[in-house]
Amino acid sequence: MTKKANKTVAKKITLEDLMAKKLQKNIDKIEVKMYNSKEFGGEIQVIKIPLKKYMGLMNDVEDGDMEDNLDFMSEVIFECCPIFKENSKKLMETFEVEDALELPLILLNDNMGEMNEICEIVNSFYGLGKVKGKVKN
Repeated sequence: MTKKANKTVAKKITLEDLMAKKLQKNIDKIEVKMYNSKEFGGEIQVIKIPLKKYMGLMNDVEDGDMEDNLDFMSEVIFECCPIFKENSKKLMETFEVEDALELPLILLNDNMGEMNEICEIVNSFYGLGKVKGKVKN
């Protein structure tokens, strides 16, 4: 009996391997939390968007202007809840709205409490707010 040497054969790295590594890095960066919505009777996925994009949304809010605050909340929810953004065309047709940013208001039944809680989750991604007990990681 002869002993065979354990040789490690190195795999030749391909472009696909490098692309997969980049994709995995992107996946690892994604922060996701689930919000239990009473309006929907189920969980809504909330994702972290790039800080620069979030700050851009905040730039549109003027101090004390409640309508701007409502628009901001609706846009944050639209951007951070894939269920709204990924299905916006079909939802806009179904609910007969021309502006996709109206969808969170309509679908959450103008429930400011839920909108605020979702925005608090988003704020928590950036260290800006406390997350209440309705959130699951």
